Amino acid sequence: MIKDQFSKVQKLFFDKKYDDVENLIKNLGELDSLPEVFLNFYATSKLLNPKSDKNDYLVSAFYFQKIYERNHKKKDILSNLIIASIKANNFKYAEQYLILEYDQDPENPRILEGLSKMHHFRGDIKKSSFFLKKYAKRMPEINHIWPSYLATLNYLDTFDQKKYLEECLIFDQSKLIKSKIELTNKKNKKIKLAFLSADFGIHSVSQFLKPLIQNFNKKNFELFALCNKNLKNYDSTTFELKRYFDFWVDVTAMTDVEMLNYSRSLNLDILIDLSGFSLGNRIDVVRSRIATNQVLWCGYCNTLGIKNMDYIISDPNLILNEEKNLYLEKIKFMPKIWNCLSKEKAFPNIENKNKNKKFIFGSFNNFRKISDETVKIWSSILNNTESVITLKCSSQETEELERNLLNKFSKYTEKLNNIKILKRIENKIDHLRAYNFINLSLDTFPYPGVTTSFESIAMGVPVLTMQGFNFNSRCGESINRNLGLEKFIANSKTDYIDKAIYYYKNPEELTNISGENLRKLAFNSPLFDEVEFSKNFEKILLDIYSNNL
Repeated sequence: MIKDQFSKVQKLFFDKKYDDVENLIKNLGELDSLPEVFLNFYATSKLLNPKSDKNDYLVSAFYFQKIYERNHKKKDILSNLIIASIKANNFKYAEQYLILEYDQDPENPRILEGLSKMHHFRGDIKKSSFFLKKYAKRMPEINHIWPSYLATLNYLDTFDQKKYLEECLIFDQSKLIKSKIELTNKKNKKIKLAFLSADFGIHSVSQFLKPLIQNFNKKNFELFALCNKNLKNYDSTTFELKRYFDFWVDVTAMTDVEMLNYSRSLNLDILIDLSGFSLGNRIDVVRSRIATNQVLWCGYCNTLGIKNMDYIISDPNLILNEEKNLYLEKIKFMPKIWNCLSKEKAFPNIENKNKNKKFIFGSFNNFRKISDETVKIWSSILNNTESVITLKCSSQETEELERNLLNKFSKYTEKLNNIKILKRIENKIDHLRAYNFINLSLDTFPYPGVTTSFESIAMGVPVLTMQGFNFNSRCGESINRNLGLEKFIANSKTDYIDKAIYYYKNPEELTNISGENLRKLAFNSPLFDEVEFSKNFEKILLDIYSNNL
């Protein structure tokens, strides 16, 4: 009977009727007892089925692993196992083979891709960066790999700004896209200003963009959104943002050439790229220039090192005068702070914290920002106090991230029971209320928080941050300097530990700064002065525009 079904399964598979393939194979009996060829069809259908989710991809990986363990010569099966693991964001079936194959063939691009993804998923950014660079060098024709590698360098304290810029310049040597449409200087009735992002939705970038465009003077500007967010992922914030733009264009389905040609046809005066090298970027299109003036802001806080990015918007706390040569863009300084959040946002009440009288440090930053050095310093704080550190993951896939993070802590402290990990909180208000149980937020380094720091401060919890060495690593500094809270900026790792322990031992002093006092200070500071921020931002754009007339 099983033999009779082979041709039927084969036909369904090649007709791309993957649901039917899976159902037919499951009806043949126990999957584990079926011939290998059926397991392969089943796993491949799961992998190719557009209806598949992460659980389906994990099932696919499981059966590819079963096939591959019987015969290690089937490299196509190994390749599919890696692809399924990447789609599942789970490498438990692929890990041993990735390590084994890398030892035997360290230049295999599929293995390098798998290892970079595996380590990124687990929060080992240093290892991920190592394999990404090898992967990018091995596959120079795939342009998106090198930008991904460059983005990881912001997480590492082993790369200074000079070395980072040198790596960026390597990327900009790759060929530009050719367009059949030439850029013109045709004068528009209003300044045509476009924002490009994949994060027009429930995302940190939109939280900073919204108050800006809400306060824009529409007499001067015509606003375009170049949205690289898939239509099926639009959310309530996406539809709210659409109301503030004069034109909304979905560019996700466009090839780079199509997007370049279309964008040039709009005769844009200024493009503000909100992505840089971050996820969802269209950096090759931007590199090939789609507007007379191209500006980097908000979503990527470092130079791109590309000749066709003209300006970067920063502030005086982030880039020092003697460092300007380490940023390829012309630097436009906001007078006080480079980012601003709306205080009209619904912040819940600040409530009594620590009813259990335990001093609680907290960090709600992405776990991937918790570098090895950050773990080491936080462990020292735990070892020298009877405090608790509460962490909250911003990712839905927390199990392996949590396990890997706790393994890192175990190298430096035995107080693992004093580390509390909260699951991702989907409801924004509930997320913000979690700050009511924190005495002092600990910033990550060298990649500090931004949105989390604004939120912590608005909820009355000061943020202890580390002095940085470039735009990205100084974001926490700028936030605290704009509050007049320089004493919450550590000038070294030792100082960071000392300051944390000091406030642990002097909670009354911390209380005088925290709570409603801090919220009032913040809401009257540049951090939340959206009207003034928008005026200053407009001035910069008008200056950019007038300089190119």
